[in-house]
Amino acid sequence: MIRMSLPWFLDVVSAIDAIPNTFFQGDPPRPSAYVLHNAKGQLEALFNQSIYAAYLRASREQAGKLYAAIDVMLKLVDDPNSTIGDYDVWSMSHERDQFKTIFLADLSLLPSFLVAGKESYEVNTLIDEGTKLFPVSLSAKVPEAIPDAKEVGKALAFELATACGFHIFRVTEAVVKRYWDHVSKGAIRPSLETLGTFAAEMEKQKFGDIKVIESIKQMTRLHRNPLIHPEVILSVEEAIETVGIARSVVGAMLRTLPDVPLTTSSAALSLS
Repeated sequence: MIRMSLPWFLDVVSAIDAIPNTFFQGDPPRPSAYVLHNAKGQLEALFNQSIYAAYLRASREQAGKLYAAIDVMLKLVDDPNSTIGDYDVWSMSHERDQFKTIFLADLSLLPSFLVAGKESYEVNTLIDEGTKLFPVSLSAKVPEAIPDAKEVGKALAFELATACGFHIFRVTEAVVKRYWDHVSKGAIRPSLETLGTFAAEMEKQKFGDIKVIESIKQMTRLHRNPLIHPEVILSVEEAIETVGIARSVVGAMLRTLPDVPLTTSSAALSLS
């Protein structure tokens, strides 16, 4: 995923639009070399250096023609003895108009989409700071859950609700494992490390808070288990509800967990 810079496209069009406005036949006055160099530089950056180049197929050829026309005009501008005639002005304007028409058509076909906010969640927060969907202590107490927490936000932003659900439960499972290690005083984890198994073993061996255990069991039965089946596809609304439930369950466990000693790897996870 790459964030698009819409103002830059406006800058490109503005630079191209400025070309004919500086043209005056005869000597003096003459077109501004700066305006020509600016337009040339924008074309070079857009079609040879930018991430958008591969998607601007139709306008690439015309961009080359305009680029060549600008080069010709710059030679005339740089030569004080040359005169810019009618044909020079027409040729420059023609290539400019042709390019702009095709370029705007190309832009309309770019695979660009507007990402809408999801209820009270702001788009940039979901995409860039998915960890904010969970308690702030998550990064300090269960740093291994951070990558999945970030994916929760992105999946929700782009309406990949089922993927969002899977990442939510991966976050929850990571916290449950830490919770088991803490309340069991280091007892060996169950051979099958699933939410349901952890909850059953904690209840059996009387590890942890019974309210937390019941919350894990309910979350597993009503939300995690149905999601395993391929015919189950979450809606965005269901994903948002699952985020809320997971935050509550995760928060209850985090309140009892100690901070994890900071290491190079855990620091990298929290900062990435």
